[in-house]
Amino acid sequence: MNHKRNKTLKNHPFLTGILLILCLLLAGAGFLCLRLRNGVQVKAPEGTTILSASEIVCYRQDDARWAEDTLGYSKYTMHSSGCLVSCIAAALSMDSNVEETPGTLNARFSSAQVYDEEGNLLWGCLSDLGDYRVDVFSEVSSRLIDGCLTEGRYPIVRVRIHGLGSFHYVLITGILDGEYLCMDPLQDDVMPLSAYGRRVYGIRCVSSI
Repeated sequence: MNHKRNKTLKNHPFLTGILLILCLLLAGAGFLCLRLRNGVQVKAPEGTTILSASEIVCYRQDDARWAEDTLGYSKYTMHSSGCLVSCIAAALSMDSNVEETPGTLNARFSSAQVYDEEGNLLWGCLSDLGDYRVDVFSEVSSRLIDGCLTEGRYPIVRVRIHGLGSFHYVLITGILDGEYLCMDPLQDDVMPLSAYGRRVYGIRCVSSI
């Protein structure tokens, strides 16, 4: 029986090709579902403009001044994993008008032991320092993002690079003509959230007290 089926497929290369294409399509659909799981597409209100500080502070995590600094006692460096700290530093700099670089902030965080052994930021420990207002939102929505911006605070959102790549953090600095603007620690220019598919996997907000 199996021998006959294999012989039939060999005699019908077109059918074999169709089956191969279907398998590839199913595999691709499964990959997309896994990559986009738990993400929420957000969009700024049409026609809305909420400008950020007169000068957006942009930091790169791979800046030579701090690129090789490790996150706490972990093996991870600012270059490889410093997007979140860079976003917080930019937010604090715009919030207080006092320069806070990713290098100085990471040194402070490392000294205060707010990283775990994998270099992940421990939000509870950061909040316990008493120097910052820390909000870790349990949901993702445009309402939360807009609320932070209206208060003059800058939400940090978790996205995927190019919409489907590795997880990455960017800082939303405002809204212009219905588009969220982002400071990306891997880019020199301000980016629209649409560059990441407008899909967000988490919202955090850190500001000075």
